[in-house]
Amino acid sequence: MRIALWTPAPEAAWVAALSTGLGSGLELVLVSAEPREPPSVEIDLYHVAGTPAHGFVYRALLRRPGIVLLAEWGLHALVHAETAGRGDPDAYRREARRSHGDRGTFVARQVLAGLGGALPDLVAMNQRVLDASLALVAVDEPLRRRAAALLPGRPVVQLPLDRTGPGGELGAALRALIFEVSPRAEAGRREIGALAAQEGSLLGSALGELRWAARELGLAELPADTEPLVTALFERAQ
Repeated sequence: MRIALWTPAPEAAWVAALSTGLGSGLELVLVSAEPREPPSVEIDLYHVAGTPAHGFVYRALLRRPGIVLLAEWGLHALVHAETAGRGDPDAYRREARRSHGDRGTFVARQVLAGLGGALPDLVAMNQRVLDASLALVAVDEPLRRRAAALLPGRPVVQLPLDRTGPGGELGAALRALIFEVSPRAEAGRREIGALAAQEGSLLGSALGELRWAARELGLAELPADTEPLVTALFERAQ
């Protein structure tokens, strides 16, 4: 099985540990910069952190969901660089609204006006990355708990990348996660792709607002039957 690791830090010690620790039957393809074409692999590992250097990783993840190695909770600087930083402030505003509702809209307005100050610290802007995760590896336990609360039903584990340990522990742990996720990877990609395609519609916008409200109330997901009810109401209105 071929596995792609997308990271701007190919020289990191944990990358070398992973390369040697995955064991037989898994071939690791290292992607450390924007490729002309994505590699042909069965599953992707995406090393995501909140710096613009991870931009090519972020873009690839949104095109082809995979296993996320999440280095930090706040991704505001990364998302800003990939939207407003690329000359698309409207995309930045949409992402802020998508992840944080009215609060995100307010922060985005202030940031674009040059008045952001410490406000970006209030909006993690990580919801799209979480949504595109077939599984997630957090670098510490607090990060794992926060992610697990928002990803019910998906594998979420904690592995400290900066402490690889003896005997290929990192590679062995990721190997187990890869074999757990890979049989369902294609179905997961289709499901995530369908949700992304829905977002542009009026129904998708309404459901997005409901999902944001659920997160603000501390719910991991919408109450049962909420989405079918809203969908039925839209269909009846048409």
